[in-house]
Amino acid sequence: MLSVRVATALVGIPLFLIAILAPGGWLLATALSLLAAIGLWEFARASRAFTTTPRIVPNPLLLVWGALLPLITRASGDFALELSLLLALGIGFLWELAQAWRHPARAAAYNLGLGLFAALYVGWLMAFGVLVRADFEGVNLGNWQVERGALKLLWLMAMLWLGDSMAYFVGRGLGRHRLAPMLSPSKSWEGALANFLCCLLVGMAGGSWLALPLWKAALIGAGVGILGQLGDLFESSLKRAIGLKDFGGILPGHGGVLDRFDSFLFSVPWVWWWLAR
Repeated sequence: MLSVRVATALVGIPLFLIAILAPGGWLLATALSLLAAIGLWEFARASRAFTTTPRIVPNPLLLVWGALLPLITRASGDFALELSLLLALGIGFLWELAQAWRHPARAAAYNLGLGLFAALYVGWLMAFGVLVRADFEGVNLGNWQVERGALKLLWLMAMLWLGDSMAYFVGRGLGRHRLAPMLSPSKSWEGALANFLCCLLVGMAGGSWLALPLWKAALIGAGVGILGQLGDLFESSLKRAIGLKDFGGILPGHGGVLDRFDSFLFSVPWVWWWLAR
C-alpha cells in the first residue's frame, strides 16, 4: 500500500505544483474546479447508498454550481458568492419543481439541502485556494521569479503534505492510543501530535520566508495542524454514516478526491483569513 501511495504522489504532486506555479492563477482555478467536480460526483454517487423513501438525491444544478466556484472566484476578482448562489438556487428550485410535477412525492427540500451542503463543502471551500493564490506580486526565488500567491499556497501544501506524512509514519511506528476509533481506527494521538508539531514548525519556517510576524506564522501553522485533522475526521464521519471505506478510487492508495483533499478543505479558509488580515 505504501508503494502505491508513493507512486501516486510522485505523479500527482508535480502536476499540482505546476498548476500552482503557472502565472495568473487560471490553471490552478481550472484544476480546483476539476477536483471539485470529481469530489461532488463522488459525493452524489455515495448518496445513492441512502435507502430513504422517497430517495434523497443532491440537486444536480447546485452540484454544477459548486464545481464552478473556483473558476467563478478567479473570474470575478472577488468571491461574488451572493449573485452566483442566487442564480444557482433559483435554477435549482425550478429543476426540483419540474421534477415534482411528475413525481409529487419527490423530496425537493431535502434534495436542495443536500445539494447546497455538498456544493459549499466541496466547491466553496475548494475556492479559497484560489483566493490564497490571488496575490500576483512577483518575488524572486533564486534566479526564478514567481508570484507571491503561489508561495503562499505552496506553504500551505507543505504543511499539509509533511504533516500528513509525519502522522502516517509516527502513527504506524509509535501509535498506541486511538484518536477516534469509531470514525478512523487507524489514527492515533501520537500521529495527531506529530502532525500538529510538523505543521507548527513548517508554518513558522515558511512564515518567516514570507516575512510574516512569527506569532502569525505560528498561529496559522497551529490552525492548519488542528483543522486539517478535523477535516479528515469530518470526512470520515460522512463515510461511516453511509458505510463507505473511501469515497472513490481515482487516486490509487489514497482513495478519492474527497479522501485526499479533506484536510485542505478545512484548513485553506483559515490560511486565507489570516493572510487577508
